[in-house]
Amino acid sequence: MRWRDQALLVAVAILIGSTPALGQRSITTERDTIVFELPTLQVMLDTARALFRDLQEDPRVLYSTVFGPPAEVTAAESAYPWNVVSPTSDSTVNVIMPGNLREADRAYYNYAVMRMRVVRGQDPDGSCELLIQAEEEVLSSYVDGWIVARTLFGGPAFQPMDELVFAREVDLLRPLLAARGNVSIGVCAAQWAAEHPDEIAAYESWRSEAFPELVPDKSVPELESDELDVDDGDLEAEVEANEPSNVEESAEN
Repeated sequence: MRWRDQALLVAVAILIGSTPALGQRSITTERDTIVFELPTLQVMLDTARALFRDLQEDPRVLYSTVFGPPAEVTAAESAYPWNVVSPTSDSTVNVIMPGNLREADRAYYNYAVMRMRVVRGQDPDGSCELLIQAEEEVLSSYVDGWIVARTLFGGPAFQPMDELVFAREVDLLRPLLAARGNVSIGVCAAQWAAEHPDEIAAYESWRSEAFPELVPDKSVPELESDELDVDDGDLEAEVEANEPSNVEESAEN
């Protein structure tokens, strides 16, 4: 390693404080790796710090932040930022972060501040396209925060959130937020998906290759509706046959 690269690593370590000097500088899955340059990570970190100052100091918005139960890979709904951050008005918002993703608090703070900027400034008559564009920018801010947590602060891997990083890398963040039913865009998610079937198909195809563990297993057959139907007459007959006879008990006593 050249002396200039060594000096850069030392400088970044000093700026970050307790961050390990080398960090990870990459996010890796079983099938792919994204490498991030340290100057890029420093910009992401500075932005996260600035957004966190807004969260602490902005007198117009009250942020309630707590940690909740841990999130599971197979049930990741509670970890998606649009479910973690819940605006209750244009001046109050609840942020309930998964307890097992504490290192990622910066990512959720990024999303919370950026989301509230949209809430406070959005046009109520704006089109779905504008709403989705705004949400894509907000979600991209979360991705930056997640990258910082994973590469500089030793945050653990969590596939549903790592997916966001890799989806942005291949320009599939917008179909992802539509396909995953992002509540921040409401009915616009289904509308956008219906109007852009090719983009949704491209995302689902990519996901099945890049993150097959996140794709529901469709090999288990579902019960047909007629298998679930129960004849009311048969059910009543079965109940009556199993009920004790009070008359017989009285005669015996």
